[in-house]
Amino acid sequence: MCNGAPIWSQGQGTQQCESEGESERADACGKPYEYVCHSKPAGADEDYQADDYDYGEVDDESGSTVAPPPLVAQAEPAPYFEQSDLHIEARPGSDVILNCDVRNFGLRNVVMWYRNSTILSTGQNSINDQEEVLKNNSLRIRSVTKEHANDYYCVVLPQNVRQHTQLRVSPRLSILCDDRDVTDRSQTFKQGDHHKLVCRTFLPNKAEIKWSFNGQRLESSSNELENGVITLDNVDESNVGVYQCLGDDGSSEPAHGMVHIDVQYSPRVSTHRHHVNTQEGSSAELYCDYRANPIAIFFFTKDGKPLTVSDKYSLRDSVHKAHNRTTLIIKHVQDSDLGEYLCNVENSIGSNQAHIELSYNPETPQFESINIDGNVVTMHWLVRSLQPLSEAMLDYKFKGSYSWSTVSVIQTRRHETDSGFWKITHQMELTPGVWHARVKTKNTHGWSHFSPDHDFVIKEQDDIDASDIDDGELPPDDLVRAGIGGGGGGSKKNVASALSVWPVLMFISFGAMLLRA
Repeated sequence: MCNGAPIWSQGQGTQQCESEGESERADACGKPYEYVCHSKPAGADEDYQADDYDYGEVDDESGSTVAPPPLVAQAEPAPYFEQSDLHIEARPGSDVILNCDVRNFGLRNVVMWYRNSTILSTGQNSINDQEEVLKNNSLRIRSVTKEHANDYYCVVLPQNVRQHTQLRVSPRLSILCDDRDVTDRSQTFKQGDHHKLVCRTFLPNKAEIKWSFNGQRLESSSNELENGVITLDNVDESNVGVYQCLGDDGSSEPAHGMVHIDVQYSPRVSTHRHHVNTQEGSSAELYCDYRANPIAIFFFTKDGKPLTVSDKYSLRDSVHKAHNRTTLIIKHVQDSDLGEYLCNVENSIGSNQAHIELSYNPETPQFESINIDGNVVTMHWLVRSLQPLSEAMLDYKFKGSYSWSTVSVIQTRRHETDSGFWKITHQMELTPGVWHARVKTKNTHGWSHFSPDHDFVIKEQDDIDASDIDDGELPPDDLVRAGIGGGGGGSKKNVASALSVWPVLMFISFGAMLLRA
């Protein structure tokens, strides 16, 4: 029991003994046990021998004893991290050290490493051989791969203080666009932009960089391409697609990556029929095809004025060979409807237009096919005309010649007119070399435009006796044999070096055939 004036020593608690002389045990006078009562036992005043230690007792003027203030123990500082989040990027195959830079790490502390929620180590003991805990509690990962990319945590126990490290492992191959990693991503450019694609590899062995575009290998002698660089100057629609890079290091599974390039461009507008034939009282259809990115709007104009849907005009939208097609339908055609129409298409990048002429004249002939048998050439054209054709003219010349030779039809026979499609076939014998040919036709209202030049080659061969050449087998009923102005089927050479020109120009009407654009 504690008797007399108690003398107190303090540990960590704050409670006091409620009375004197409760016990000699540390936890009997009060809680916690760090409070200890120092006093001589009761009835032992004579036997108790005082020591020389100054317990801090002070007698005031009244003779009372005053206890000294409690002693405060110094607590251990808690461990902490100066940075709680770290980011590390590593190359494949390299060794990576993840630091656990804890402050105030004490003897009672233990470090545990986690990959996400999976335990990697406890103290200095790692779970597998690829990870190793260093003496400073850092974690070493040997020969990292992309599978190691994850969130790692260094946890200090028992306080459960933690540091997060995000590990990113670069792919074995990267594609950079203007120094930004775009591997396996999509990029959108604008028409006219300039960009550079760079392919880099992180492989132990030297690799040859191979580029392909939309599945086709890009071959070039330029040093840039050999070094894995593609320069895209003045970007346009033709650059849209998938660029793939392969790091060929001779392995069975070489590193590779891709980037999809999209381009925003002004509308591309076209039409297959720049000249449309019609007749009074019928309906005419004018169309244009276009592509645009982003989406575009379209409208037709005539004489500078927009055309709106009405009893006179109607519009039809469709898709034709991966193009958007818009068709203007003009009902009950009159002379005032003839002339030039504009198909206008515009988006946020720009605008474009196609010119279409509506007239009573034949449409521009379209080349259909050619057959070359030795020196004998047979060519076919198609012509649209709701009115009967009255004449056709064929021009041809040898490559390098300045003037054209002309074959004219001065006599024709009227054929069926319900379909409005005509086929022109002409056969001639020419010397070896490169030749050009074009055709135009005339109906009751006037001449068409010349067709685009068609180029063809007559190959070298042994001389052919003109008498052995047959005129060919021609359809007996659908052909009209027409005289050719300026000569017949003789063997005299003309200025274009033709051996002979056979007068086999004919018009064949196709009642059931549809000439599609």
